[in-house]
Amino acid sequence: MSDPKVLETQVWLNATYSYHSQWNHVMEDGFTGWGTIFGLIRGLQIELGISTLADNFGTGTMNAFVSQFGSVGPTTANTDVIKLVQGALWCKGFSGGYTWGQYDNSVSISVMQVTAAMGLTQASTVAPKVLKSLMSMDAYTLIGAGTSEKRAVQQWLNGKYSHRSAFNILPCDGLFSRNVQQGMMYAIQYELNMSDSVANGNFGPGTKSGIQNYGGVAQGSVDYTKNWVRLFQGALRFNDYEGPFSGTFDAATTAKTEAFQTYAELPVHGSGDYRTWASLLISTGDETRPGAASDMATQLTPALCNALYANGYRTVGRYLSVNGKRYAPGELQTIFNAGLETFPIMQEANTSAADFSYAKGRDHGFQAARRLRQLGFRAGTTVFFAVDYDATDDGITSLIIPYFEGIRDVLASVRVSYRVGIYGTRNVCTRVINAGLAFEAFIASMSWGWSGNLGYRLPPSWTYDQIQNLVLPGTSMQIDKNVQSVRAHPVGQFDIDPTPLPGGQFDETYFWYLTELTVRAEMAETSDTGDIADELVLHYLQKPKYWTGGNGSSFPPGAGDAFTVYEPISETLPGLPSAMRSAIALARSSFESAVQPPSSAVQNRVDHWAACARGYRTWAGVVPATGSTCTLGDLGGWALDLVQAWNSYKSGVPSSPVDIRQWFAAYVGSNTVDVSFGYVDLLGDVDGYLVDRMLRDTPNRSLSDCVREIEVRCGFDPRWRFQEFLSGRFGGQWSTAAGAATDVFTSGLIWTQLPKSAFLNVADPTASEAIAIGEGFADALLARTV
Repeated sequence: MSDPKVLETQVWLNATYSYHSQWNHVMEDGFTGWGTIFGLIRGLQIELGISTLADNFGTGTMNAFVSQFGSVGPTTANTDVIKLVQGALWCKGFSGGYTWGQYDNSVSISVMQVTAAMGLTQASTVAPKVLKSLMSMDAYTLIGAGTSEKRAVQQWLNGKYSHRSAFNILPCDGLFSRNVQQGMMYAIQYELNMSDSVANGNFGPGTKSGIQNYGGVAQGSVDYTKNWVRLFQGALRFNDYEGPFSGTFDAATTAKTEAFQTYAELPVHGSGDYRTWASLLISTGDETRPGAASDMATQLTPALCNALYANGYRTVGRYLSVNGKRYAPGELQTIFNAGLETFPIMQEANTSAADFSYAKGRDHGFQAARRLRQLGFRAGTTVFFAVDYDATDDGITSLIIPYFEGIRDVLASVRVSYRVGIYGTRNVCTRVINAGLAFEAFIASMSWGWSGNLGYRLPPSWTYDQIQNLVLPGTSMQIDKNVQSVRAHPVGQFDIDPTPLPGGQFDETYFWYLTELTVRAEMAETSDTGDIADELVLHYLQKPKYWTGGNGSSFPPGAGDAFTVYEPISETLPGLPSAMRSAIALARSSFESAVQPPSSAVQNRVDHWAACARGYRTWAGVVPATGSTCTLGDLGGWALDLVQAWNSYKSGVPSSPVDIRQWFAAYVGSNTVDVSFGYVDLLGDVDGYLVDRMLRDTPNRSLSDCVREIEVRCGFDPRWRFQEFLSGRFGGQWSTAAGAATDVFTSGLIWTQLPKSAFLNVADPTASEAIAIGEGFADALLARTV
């Protein structure tokens, strides 16, 4: 609610000082804000005759005030200075009196109330430091989440140390803040007998050694001439461990100390040793303390992993993206072989406010989900998204929160559920976790001077705390040392699905591409479409060759049209409600507009098995587990390829051997001779069948995960896919495979389902020729299983 006295102050400021060329107009709205505070400061500077005005009550303003006034009270002659004091009191929520320019009894009483609220000895006149504090946004009553326990410490600090020249009067609002943290540092330095010219409020070498030598406190310690127990108890309170503030280290203080040490991953002994002091006072704490975790931008070799283990590290944080920084091929296994675990970090720049928005959060969420899936990280893995700059509260609200909302929305839309972690300052981590947008914190504590680390306690659910940059002993590798919490869940050997590594490299052109398509398709699903991601990907992959308008490069005219009859496009399937058909069409549009087409090499490999898999999926009700009969599902794969091979045989490509069985045994699945049923076609038929079977066995399984299993297993044994196909489709029997292949040309099924003229341009095989084709097909298949 607007305060009429604050409004009166604002109007007076503008009316009195707007003549000055350096005056900034104060908004007249009755609300205290920085604009009004700056107006009070500039008004005072004008009265002091300062030539260059600033929105800062600095050393120059303080010195000029001390020399010209000393203090403000009933005998002050300059009525405008009195008015400035009165306005400052009103802006602080205290009475500024009722007669402008008169320092009467009501003003004196109000100043006494203010000084008491500050924890100072009550005074009726305004001393220089009191005036500076009045002309700030500091509060002297409890606000927001402030507590009376913290406020008592703030008041005590003011009363005890404000006479020292560098000590500014602290707010007494019950909140731990940057200024309060610095006030604690000054108090400690004064207890170490540092002079005013030496004390600087920093946690430097002198302060560290002083605490190590003189600051140790434990149960039974009592303050006498020094105030180490009170300062330690105050530090506990500022870190939300609110116990006694008595100057006596009692059992209750011990209990609070043990609780803090437990949460901060310090040795738990209940005493105020140096490491506990350091963790209470500064984000890094004692940077020399051991840490079981580390993170680095260097791709890890066996030698580096062994060196990490030998130096006491057990967990490594590594990057998901950026070439040269990201997990290298085989690196995960190298990490696990050395006895280490890992946690993934997602960072694409993320070093300034410009790197954050809802749209960028969605993009980074997609990139993380894609790469985690490509690398084989299983559901439940925590991925830490970086906020690698000193974000202010306003920036957190307007940029960081929307960024994590984008991440949330993307990760909620994909099938593999990953946990969101955040890397950043204590303030950023706390706010994002409290907003329900992250579940673990990786704290950027090394940046101890960032405002988001000063005056903030350890965030909730922190799991890693980055405290020191160093060179790993015995190597030239730079690492960041991290303290690891018991709440951390690093990824181990059994939390990863193996990744195909053909030739020792990532399969980025085939498997990684399919994984990207799968993740994009899952993102395009809606509550209206249901689980259609696999359909979207299979549609997209077969589209260039097997839909109307496809290039039809390997088929006579009409073949593409025939496939759209055999494998209808999802949104045209009969029986679907019109709203569902529209939703699927929309999902396809959204999905296909977001992906890049495959390379020609990949396209030649994937379009065939995509069409084959869709054939089995379209005719789900008539696909037997095994059997010697050609089914509708087979027509989209090996059965039709046999027809194409018969065309090649009858056309004399190649001309020998003449024997039908020998010809099919030699050239079906050949990777040297193009007979319209070469190796790529056989791979497509086999993989299409296996993918469909895997999806039936586990309906919620992703398409890319099926391909992962096939490629990984075949990496160990190239025969695996053919053995599984022979076993699954034909019961492992040569005779069953031969019979089913013969049936392609004898049951008439293929000619009734697809236009014969679209696929067969030679004479039908005779019954004996059909048997020879079947036997040759079974021979070719069996040869690849042994």
